[in-house]
Amino acid sequence: MRLSKKFRYVAASILALQLTIPAVANAEEQSDYIAPSWVIQTDYLALGDSLAHGMNEVGVIGLGYTDFIAQALQQNGFLASYNKGFAMSGYTTKNVLADLQNDVEKTVTGFGYTKEQVKLRASIKEAEIITLTAGANDLLPLLKESQTTGIDTVAIVKATKEAVSNIASILAEIKKLNPHAEVYVMGYYNSFPYYSENLQKQFKLLLTTVNATIKTTAEKAGAIFVPTHDVVAKDVPNYLPNPENIHLSEAGYFAVANEAFLPIIKTSSLWDVTKAIQIDMKDKTTVEVSWQEAMDNVGVTNYNVYVNGKLASTLNANTTKMTLENLTENTAYSVSIKAIDAAGNESVQNPTVTFTTRGAISFTDTENHWAKEYIQNVAETGIMNGYPDGTFRPESSLTRAQAAAILVRSLGLTTTEKAPFTDIANYDATMQSEIAAAYVHGLVKGTDGKFNPGQSVTRAQLALMIQRAYEQQFNQPYIAKAESPFSDVASYNAETKRAVSMLYELGIVTGNQGKYSPESATTRGQAAKIFTNLSHVLIK
Repeated sequence: MRLSKKFRYVAASILALQLTIPAVANAEEQSDYIAPSWVIQTDYLALGDSLAHGMNEVGVIGLGYTDFIAQALQQNGFLASYNKGFAMSGYTTKNVLADLQNDVEKTVTGFGYTKEQVKLRASIKEAEIITLTAGANDLLPLLKESQTTGIDTVAIVKATKEAVSNIASILAEIKKLNPHAEVYVMGYYNSFPYYSENLQKQFKLLLTTVNATIKTTAEKAGAIFVPTHDVVAKDVPNYLPNPENIHLSEAGYFAVANEAFLPIIKTSSLWDVTKAIQIDMKDKTTVEVSWQEAMDNVGVTNYNVYVNGKLASTLNANTTKMTLENLTENTAYSVSIKAIDAAGNESVQNPTVTFTTRGAISFTDTENHWAKEYIQNVAETGIMNGYPDGTFRPESSLTRAQAAAILVRSLGLTTTEKAPFTDIANYDATMQSEIAAAYVHGLVKGTDGKFNPGQSVTRAQLALMIQRAYEQQFNQPYIAKAESPFSDVASYNAETKRAVSMLYELGIVTGNQGKYSPESATTRGQAAKIFTNLSHVLIK
């Protein structure tokens, strides 16, 4: 049985065993070393052999790399529970796979659980992070024999194929049980650095091949391969001090955790806090910044607000909003919030938002237009832009490229990926990046590898885009209370009708004389009004 994540997080400093903190006389004497956090705390499950178990260079179970990973994640406020009870010394890939298939029950070694024993398959289903170390014991007997008999290539190739096949089966089973878990597969290091030079050359070649094969296998299964060879090789005398034992010292495990695993794990989207902060641009030089409350095992005492990297204000923990005034027009700003607790622990992942203030913007063709106020708003907030000749062209049709860019700016979405469309190469890098972000976040789709960026967006198509944006922002589907009152959308599919109903119920559109005009192209003036109304909905 598991405690709720919130309770486990609050109780973490009491539940943590000597795996993660030094033993003390009683819980009250423990110092607060857990940082505040905005992230949802995760459950970490370690699987595998003696390396995951924590066997050291003298054959004693102590702190392994999994313990140091858990310690670091917990101290950063990222972890709710940890268990390495399924990692067993001497395990081969066949043993790990058998445990999975037989759904074994074993004693918890970690924290965050109310029962002493848990079952493996249930633990996998509940975990957000899983590490796997397996395969070394499949090859070790053959490699040890090679010191006296020479390398038996045929036997090693056979054993390697079996190990890799088992790893693939393990990963497939994990994926089936929990498709959303992030699985990290440990690569092999040179366990025999003290063997003869001749054997070393052969071992290194073998190691490179095996690691490459495991990397391919892991990535094919949707897992992440973590190389460790170079980390261990940097300080063999310290990390592998016993020539008669292939296990790392505590210093070696610490290095593997902090130099190999954690830099990769900490880039996980699990700890994306971009949605924990929002801004509302009140005017050209005034911005209201608001953020969600941070969590802490004891309690947050203060928030430090940084503007462009410099501390601008320290606020009481009861305050989650502040107004920045007298900013400079047409200037880029970055605002970051850092949570502090009474012990001085600072949050690690900090909500940050960037924006550019606007100066006086005017267009030569909007003075007498009905949408002037809306156009002014979207221009000043940077959601929509005018043209180089000083016009806004309010009666021109909104293109698919423009619609994608506006949605991305409205939500503050970004991506480092490229869109798979073949027809956007003529657009500038910024527009291509915005189209890519809209695609990656599921706001737009293409047809036959094309996006048709210059094509006009109909009002029906725009409704669908906005519905996807709304659901992406709030991470839940919108349930319409009733069908829209528009008589001209009855023949459309259910998804489009729901999207139009959502826009109507949220006050984003009102229609005209009982009609929505779904097939009509959306004008830029209409878009200015729609996106102004949408911005009010998104910041509620």
